[in-house]
Amino acid sequence: MKRVISKLMLLALLATVHAQNYEDGYQYDDSENPKEYVEDSYDPDSTPVFKANSQHFSVEVGGDITFPCDVENLGGHVVMFKHILLNGEHQLLFVGSIPLKPAAKFTRNENSFILSGVTRRNAGKYVCRIETSPAIELMHTLDVQFPAMVKRVSDEIQRVVQGSSVTLECVSEGNPPAAISWSRQQGHLPSGAQSEEGLSITMENVDRHVEGTYICTASNGIGDPSSASMTIEVEYPPEVTTSQAMLHTGEGDQAKLICIVHGRPNPLVSWSKDGKPINPDHHIIEHDSFHRHTLTINKVREGDFGVYTCTAENSQGQREKTLKLTGLPKVPKMTSSPAGGEKITYTLTWETESYTPITQYRLRYRKFKPNVTSQAPGQWIDRLHSPKLSKENFTGPIHHMSHAIEDLEPATDYEASVSVENKFGWSETSKPFQFYTRKEDPTTTTTTTTTTTTLAPEPENIAPVMEEVAIGQSASGCGTVTLSMALLKLVLGAFLS
Repeated sequence: MKRVISKLMLLALLATVHAQNYEDGYQYDDSENPKEYVEDSYDPDSTPVFKANSQHFSVEVGGDITFPCDVENLGGHVVMFKHILLNGEHQLLFVGSIPLKPAAKFTRNENSFILSGVTRRNAGKYVCRIETSPAIELMHTLDVQFPAMVKRVSDEIQRVVQGSSVTLECVSEGNPPAAISWSRQQGHLPSGAQSEEGLSITMENVDRHVEGTYICTASNGIGDPSSASMTIEVEYPPEVTTSQAMLHTGEGDQAKLICIVHGRPNPLVSWSKDGKPINPDHHIIEHDSFHRHTLTINKVREGDFGVYTCTAENSQGQREKTLKLTGLPKVPKMTSSPAGGEKITYTLTWETESYTPITQYRLRYRKFKPNVTSQAPGQWIDRLHSPKLSKENFTGPIHHMSHAIEDLEPATDYEASVSVENKFGWSETSKPFQFYTRKEDPTTTTTTTTTTTTLAPEPENIAPVMEEVAIGQSASGCGTVTLSMALLKLVLGAFLS
C-alpha cells in the first residue's frame, strides 16, 4: 500500500517537472528522477512503439474527437498527453491515467483521449509522449471549423459630400475562411449588379442616388451567414422638380401647385409669385414625408393667375422651379381619323380643356406631300372661326369641337393645325395633323360578246333524227339553243331554195 501511494506522488512530481520543462523548450532530463521510479519504469528488454499514425482532424464547433495514442511494449512507461495551443502555449492534460487541469472536457479510454464539445480554443497540436531514452512522440493536429463572423470596419453611418468618394469595409473570421459579399437593402448596387465580392466596396463621384443601407455578408458554409450594415448619407444641393409646370384652372376652382424637393441637409422651401412673397391668408403651404411641397389656392381669382416660384435652399446651395397658373385653354388634341370619307370635304374634330367658354378658334390647313422632300408644301389657308356652342360639345372643362373643310381635291394629302381662344387668351397651336381625301369613283363599262355559229348543209340521204344539238351559246352565258334535226332540215331547205 505504501508503495502505491509513493508511486502516485512521484508521478505527480514528474508531471509538474515535465510540464515546466516542456514550456522551457521541450527538454526533459531523467537524471533528476528518483532512483525508485527509474527502476520501476525501465525495462531494457522492451522498447515502446506508437501503433497509431499522426493525423489531421477537422471538426465543427460542438463536435467530439478521439486522439489515438495506442502503443506496444509500454511496459512500465507512462503515456503523457499534451495540448500545444495556436499561440504557442503548452498545456499538459494527462500523465498516464491522471488528468490535469484544464482537462475537464477530456476523458481517457485506455491509450486514447476523447475531447467532447469542441470549442475554437481546442484547435492546435496534440502530443502523445513517452519518456524513453530518447523520448518518443506522436503528434495530431486539430482544425476546429466554426461559422463566419463579420464586423464592419467603417462607421455605421457614412456622411459624404456630393462628388466625393466613399469606401465601405468589413472584416470576417471563420474556419474555413469566409467569402464576403456586398448588397444594397434598397435594390441593386450603384454599379447595377445585384451583389459584389470583396473586403470593401468603393463608390466614386457619389450623388444622392447612392444613398441607402449597404450590407456585407460573410459565409463559409458552416452555420448561418453573418451580416453587418452601413448607411451612406450624401450631402447635396437641393433638387427641385415638378410634374406640371403649367396648371390650367378656372375662377372659383381650387388649384394645387406642387414641387418635389430633395436635398441634404433638408432644404428650406419658400414660395413667391411674380417675384413677391406669397400672402399666407389666401394660400395654404404644406409639406409631406414624400418630399412634396404644395401651395394650395382654395378659390382661384383672376389675380391669382401668374408665375409662381418654388425656392429650396440648404448649406450646399439653392435651386428653384417656376410654375404657371393660367386660365388659358390647353393645346387642342385632334380626335378625327386621318382617312377622309368624302372626296372634296373633310370634317376635322378636336378637343381642348378650358374652364371658360371658347370664343373663337383658328384653323390652318394646306396640301402636304408625305415622304417628299424635294417639293415644298402648299401655302397655308389660315382663317378664324366662331364655334357653335351647345351643351353636347361641353363636358366639364373638356370642349369637343369640329369644322368641315370644303373645296378640297380628291385623293390628296393635307395637314392642319388648330388653336383656340377664351377670355384669357389663345392656347398654343396644336401639332400639324395629316389627313387625306377619298379617291374618285372608278368608271364602269360593260362589254357584250356575241358568238355566231355557222351550220353546213345537211346531205339529202340522212334521215331526220329527233336529237337535240347545241348550236350556240351567248357570251353572257344565258343558255344553250337546241333544235331537232328535222327542224334544221326544213330551215336549210328553205334557205337553199
